[in-house]
Amino acid sequence: MTLKKVNPSAITLLKAVRNGITDSQELMKIVNVKKWQFNNLVKELANQDYIEKIGSAITFKSNSKTILFRDISAKFDIEKLLHDSNEQVFINLTEPENIEGIQRSSKLSLRTIQRAVSELESIGAVRRYNEGKLSINRDDSEQLYLFAKYLKTESERRNVETYAEIIYQDAFRTLKKVPKGKRADGELTGFSLFLDYGIEYHTTHDYYVKQKAPLNLEDVLMHAIIAAKTNNDKNGIVIATLFYLKNRNKLDLLSIRNVARNFGIADIWIDVEGYIRNGELKHPNLFLPREEFEEKARLYNIPRDYYTLPTAYPDLFKDIGKHLEAKAEAYLFGGENMRLKGLKPATKDCDIVVADEDSFNGIVASLKKMGYDSISKHNLSKDDLRIDPSDVLTHPARSRMDIFKTRIARKLILSDRMRKRSRTETYGKLSLGIMENEDVFLLKSVTLREGDIQDMARIAQSQGFNWDMVFDELVKQEHDTKMNFSDIVVRSLDYLYDQTGIRPPFYKRLVSHMLTNEINEQIRDKEITLKQLVEELQGDDITEKMIRNRIDYLERMKFLRKVRKGEDVLLQPRKRNVLNVPTGVNLDIQDRLEKHIHLACARLALSESIKNEALEVAKKITTSGALQGRRPSVIVAGILYKLLQKHHVYRSPDDIAKVLDIATESIYSIRKPLSRWL
Repeated sequence: MTLKKVNPSAITLLKAVRNGITDSQELMKIVNVKKWQFNNLVKELANQDYIEKIGSAITFKSNSKTILFRDISAKFDIEKLLHDSNEQVFINLTEPENIEGIQRSSKLSLRTIQRAVSELESIGAVRRYNEGKLSINRDDSEQLYLFAKYLKTESERRNVETYAEIIYQDAFRTLKKVPKGKRADGELTGFSLFLDYGIEYHTTHDYYVKQKAPLNLEDVLMHAIIAAKTNNDKNGIVIATLFYLKNRNKLDLLSIRNVARNFGIADIWIDVEGYIRNGELKHPNLFLPREEFEEKARLYNIPRDYYTLPTAYPDLFKDIGKHLEAKAEAYLFGGENMRLKGLKPATKDCDIVVADEDSFNGIVASLKKMGYDSISKHNLSKDDLRIDPSDVLTHPARSRMDIFKTRIARKLILSDRMRKRSRTETYGKLSLGIMENEDVFLLKSVTLREGDIQDMARIAQSQGFNWDMVFDELVKQEHDTKMNFSDIVVRSLDYLYDQTGIRPPFYKRLVSHMLTNEINEQIRDKEITLKQLVEELQGDDITEKMIRNRIDYLERMKFLRKVRKGEDVLLQPRKRNVLNVPTGVNLDIQDRLEKHIHLACARLALSESIKNEALEVAKKITTSGALQGRRPSVIVAGILYKLLQKHHVYRSPDDIAKVLDIATESIYSIRKPLSRWL
């Protein structure tokens, strides 16, 4: 939010006026500034509703703000309360908040916030509460809380229509509702756009958003949910859920979760996923009874199979084995694996990963004899394209079959460890490995599909679950594949914690491991300052303090070094950089680059010529053996960003990053290493 800061000269002037001094000349001497500076100062404080000038006399305006200011300044050091960034921290503590939450709202640096908090605590304006949260000290002064609320409301209202109600505001966007038919700055969003996407829903207000980034469908959905949550509107939540179901193929679930997390309502979105599957909810009071939801789904012509799970077919694998012409080997994970173990009553998809090409071809042929048909790639949802099964087959009366060849969700591979841990069952010519719960949990943490968070909770609470096995497999998988996907697992575990309070004992180790990977990737191919690295990696639950601590640790272990250059501190890898991902299995990097290019070009609606040029660049990079250890998705994002600049085609870095499921900052980090090919 935009905040007019009160500088030290302004505070000195206000304190003098509070003490009864009204003469302009005398006040100018006290403030000790030139006449033109004094006049500007008076004008600014008048605009902020603190003072008014009548003739040569300056007095407080008669309003609630100045009454509160008089009371507060009599008890607290007003300079420490309002100078520099202290005011911004102060108004962000009207509700209990932790340091990370203040950072998200204010975009101030960690050190600035810590300094401000220390000063606010030193005058008793702020107190620490449970779970490290801070809040205005209302016990000593209710006026202090009211003053903070007044300043916050004033800041939010600045440059907003008088008839508009602000629903949400942060440093990047303002979401508001206005009476139906009234115009407002920004663009329509939320429920106001639902009719354009097949959901007719009449409201008494229109919803507008003003934000820097282009508005996408995931934003529209989340804005509707925020509006409904703000008004405790159960019907609105259900209508937003139906909008999601109606447009599921156009939406990217991972992007939805990221947007929800940015708005601080990830737990509510995960509840929406659970509501669709008729599962347990964290906030049941936000949702209509199930029968009312299903009635509305029928009214809006939402197919029943969009929100109900098919009846299990007990002889599925027996029939596959019966129709096989040769022996085949496959491994079962996902919801059907859980259903067989009694961990869930039903599942939408049946997920298997095959051990070899012959098994894949044989199982697909067997399924087609049973009445299954493959879905054309053009008809796959964004979620399916992200997870990238080798084939998806559907049947009129049975669960959908998602079949993967070795690699799952473009990340994990079917490792020998997973195969050995699996319990093997034989169905005719089909050898089916039932994967262990720990491996199913890890796979769900990277597929990030609808309902996976609830499934992860069920698995984690199952008897004998071994957290160490999950962490061990993750680390070994990154070693084997030369890929870094621990950041995705951390994100899934954060959703799991938000929803259920379940947090693995290895969580801190995993975050440190993830930061090590990210730091290594950032410093390997470019010169970067400590400040830049913190800015690029900081976000969500990754704080500046965590990043700095990890960098200090890696320096002590001689994995990197700090070099002072002027006022900056540069980070450089040491020659003996054991952080580099070790050599593992030989994977087809070119194939992965091409898949990312096809996917991104389709989602961004890019021309064939740009796609073909991107494929040529990717081929040169692979042939040269350069950029080893870099994530293929990051390389492709960098290629597309540079090509779009070259051809003067506008797509924002945020758009490119979103379709490739990477951080926007990664695009900037890869630009320099790519320059020789572009």
